[in-house]
Amino acid sequence: MLEHLVPAVVSLFIGILVGWLTALAIKSAARTLGCLVAALFILLQVLAYYGLVEWDWLEFIRQARPLGKVATGAFRDLATLLTYNVPFAIGSLVGFIAGFRRS
Repeated sequence: MLEHLVPAVVSLFIGILVGWLTALAIKSAARTLGCLVAALFILLQVLAYYGLVEWDWLEFIRQARPLGKVATGAFRDLATLLTYNVPFAIGSLVGFIAGFRRS
């Protein structure tokens, strides 16, 4: 019985560690990306204010619509992949939540 429990517990703890590190990396990357997107938005607003650029939002939506379908399929595949090894996935989720809250 114990020989079946030890690998699951080890996998759970490794998952927690990996989840924690993933949360730290994603949080840092998200902050950096958020600052860059905000700076780009401000730059584009300044350019639009001075009449240097003009936006066709309807064309933007038409071009972006197929990307939403691709992303939906990718997230479904990712969910299947992450639930393959349940103890690792649970540990990873716990570590991710803990790392995201603490940092």
